[in-house]
This record gives sequence, C-alpha cells and structure tokens, in this order.
Amino acid sequence: MVLSEAQEGKKVKVVSIKAGRKLKSRLEGLGIIPGSTMRVIKNSWGPVLVEVLGRKIAIGRGQAQKIEVQQVD
Repeated sequence: MVLSEAQEGKKVKVVSIKAGRKLKSRLEGLGIIPGSTMRVIKNSWGPVLVEVLGRKIAIGRGQAQKIEVQQVD
C-alpha cells in the first residue's frame, strides 16, 4: 500500500519511494528512506502527518502516494 492509505495510529515501514531525485533527496533528509519506520499520526484529510525519528512531519497527499509502505505489527 502507499502511505496515503495507511491507518492512523499504525506503524509502517518504508518499502520503496517511487519519485524523482529531488523528492527522494528531500525525504532522505527527513529520515524517510527504504527500511525506515514511522508512525502515522493523521491521515483523514489534508497532508499526512507522520512521526519519524521523534519528529513530526507533514507530507502532501501527492507525495504520500509515491511512498510504498507495509504495516508493522
């Protein structure tokens, strides 16, 4: 699934990022790389709010659709 489909309150692991070099670089700087885990804080409307490495980050819906994730139990 993609990040924009993840449930609020769940932890997810980044599988891949299907985006251009510029977006990949931006996400990498925020700690969002394949293999990293994050917790979805808000995903009802507007940007997706996640917590990565203790920081809260808002990711636009279009960008969130390019981040492939899997739920971590």
